[in-house]
Amino acid sequence: MISVKDFDAYRETMNEKILAAPNNKIIKRIFNIDTNAYMPGKLDSKTKEMLGLIASMVLRCDDC
Repeated sequence: MISVKDFDAYRETMNEKILAAPNNKIIKRIFNIDTNAYMPGKLDSKTKEMLGLIASMVLRCDDC
């Protein structure tokens, strides 16, 4: 089983590679939406993460 620390490190590395690709506006826009969605606002970031987790469980999203 992979640890959370290893997963986070792998995800960060892959995100950097994806964002470094030239002419990849669609992916960059998706990352921007994701980043902005979790910024503090009416709901704090932890609450938004929990709501996302709940939605993933209800939709039975195995990848989430």
